[in-house]
Parts: sequence; C-alpha cells; structure tokens
Amino acid sequence: MSKNPDSAENTTAVSLRELRARRLIAQLLAPSAAHPLASTLQSLEPLSAISTVAEWMIATQFQLRNSGLEALAIRAGASTQQVEEAITQGLIVRSWSQRGTHHALFAPDVSWVTRVCTPRVQAASTKRRPILWLTNEDVDTSRAALIKALSASDSPLSRTDCYEVFRSAGVDPGEQRGPHMLRHFGGEGEIIQGPFSGNADSFVLHDSVVSQARDVDRKKGREAAIVELAARYINSRGPATPQDFSWWAGLTVKECKDAFAAVASQGKSTQVTCNNITYHMGNWQQEVTHEELNIALTLELRLPAFDEYLLAYKDRSQVIEPHLTPEVGPSKNGMCWPFLVENGEVLGRAPQSAG
Repeated sequence: MSKNPDSAENTTAVSLRELRARRLIAQLLAPSAAHPLASTLQSLEPLSAISTVAEWMIATQFQLRNSGLEALAIRAGASTQQVEEAITQGLIVRSWSQRGTHHALFAPDVSWVTRVCTPRVQAASTKRRPILWLTNEDVDTSRAALIKALSASDSPLSRTDCYEVFRSAGVDPGEQRGPHMLRHFGGEGEIIQGPFSGNADSFVLHDSVVSQARDVDRKKGREAAIVELAARYINSRGPATPQDFSWWAGLTVKECKDAFAAVASQGKSTQVTCNNITYHMGNWQQEVTHEELNIALTLELRLPAFDEYLLAYKDRSQVIEPHLTPEVGPSKNGMCWPFLVENGEVLGRAPQSAG
C-alpha cells in the first residue's frame, strides 16, 4: 500500500487488484494469518466452524437453497450436508433478514438484525395489501392464528400447514396472500424459518429455537445497533463504502454514512482509496501481507449463485465488467447464476457441473 498525497485525509491508496484480494480474504475465500478467524477456524468441528462463519458473515444470501448451502460450506471448509445439519440443529437460521430476501444468520443474531434491517421492506409490504385484497385485520388475525398454532405444535409447520392455519382463521391464502403474509411475519422477527421439510420450507417461533438472542437493538438502541452492524460489515466485506452497506442492509444512505463515521471515530476501521473512491475495511487488514494478497489473486474459484462476493455491494464494477452482469446476474428479474473468479475478477457464468 502507498500513501495518496492528494487525498484530503491522506488515506492509503490501493490498486483495484489489491481491493479484490482484500475482499476475498475478508470473505474467507482466501487465506490470511491476519484474519480474526485464522487461528481458530481450522481447529473447530464442522458444525462449530459453520456457526462461526455464519456469525462472521452476519447474513449470507440464501435465496436458493443449494447455493446458500454451498456459500457457507466453501467458507467453513465443510460439506453442504453439514451446513444443512447446522440449520436442522438451529445453529444457523434461514430467514428474511433484509431486502425481503432469504439470508442465513448465526441464530443469536437473527432477531436483532432482522428488526434493524427490515422497516423499509415492511412498510412497502404493508402498502401492497390492498392489491392482494388483504386488510390489516386479516394480517393480524393470521399472525395470531399462526403464533397460536406454532406454540401448540411439537414440530415446525410446513408452508402448506401455515396456509391451512390462515384458511381456518378465515383468511384465504390464495393469489399470493399466503406468501405475502409469511414473508411479512418473517420480517418482524418473531416467526422464523425452521429446517427444510424435504424440499419445502418450514416455520417455527423464534423463541422456541433461539435461547440466547443478542437483541442489540433493544439493549443499546437502534442507532447503536446499526453502528455495530456496520462494524461487522466492514470487517467481513471491506473494503466497502457506506453505499454498499446501504444496499446490503436495506438502510438509508444517511444511516449508513453516519454508522461508518461512528465506526471510524471509534478507531475500529481503516480507510483506503481506490480510483478516488474512499473505502472502509477492518483494522486487522493492515496486517495482511503482500504475499497473502498475491496468493488470493492466484486462486481460481467457482462461486454459487447469489454469492456475497458479488451480491454484498451496490457497486459491483470493481469485480465484474458490466457486459457480464446479464450472464451472471443479478438479471432484471433478480436471478443469478454460479460464476467463475480469477484474479479476484468475475469471468462469467460457471459451466454446469457434470451429473
């Protein structure tokens, strides 16, 4: 790294290649002895390693089941079957924590991260109800009925079971009303997804699965919770910008700029510049060696659809050429496909695996 004398804050200037390498290392896709998990991850049993990785990543995109399983497995050095077992045991939770999209979270984090990230999505969801011929009373009735049914059940309820609960309560789940309500309830944090039931989703009460919720927002307040979330995002995704964090978390840009400034003022982040843009990264990255950066760029990776290496940032131009976005995603209808990475750059869609 070299100092940039033209920067008002005299931040360190890094090349685009170095930025890519640092993101690979931060996201546990390349090794570094400086990484906070370097000394512990390899010594952990698979399920503990998966939980630790999920905690480090905060929320890992899990829109597609197999892709989500693979994303955590790659980072934990585990199998996809072991990731699924971690979900079955309630060590990690798949839920709608942000952007109205499925993510996997370390179980103690799921409720507070969801409450912090979902208000704007929840507000938009509420506005859609007239289109679905749903009233607020319908939603309240369905919520109460579902919580009662989950409380009385010894096992998770399938999506079909949940729809039957709504129907029995006098609310027709047809014409997308059922999916809408389940997603809305998931955004509230009290109802979360349980283990897969075959290939189908299941649902449980948060408190029946998570015994030690962190509840950062309730203990410290929403503003402090956003700062904590920003610090963890910077550590696990940096170098990144407040705008990247805003996209990822679903928060306003102002909230994210304020949070990034707070993290910096607490001495918990380091700023660098690349192509005259200021990025934030965890202080631990100052100990990453040139050799480790170079090794990261020699890796040839096949990453799953929706992987955080691509999806965790608003501006993806640092790692993918614009003409490749329609091929890799996200497409106009939100789809993504597995992709290849060399030198930290997305080369295109990965060929389908044989068999």
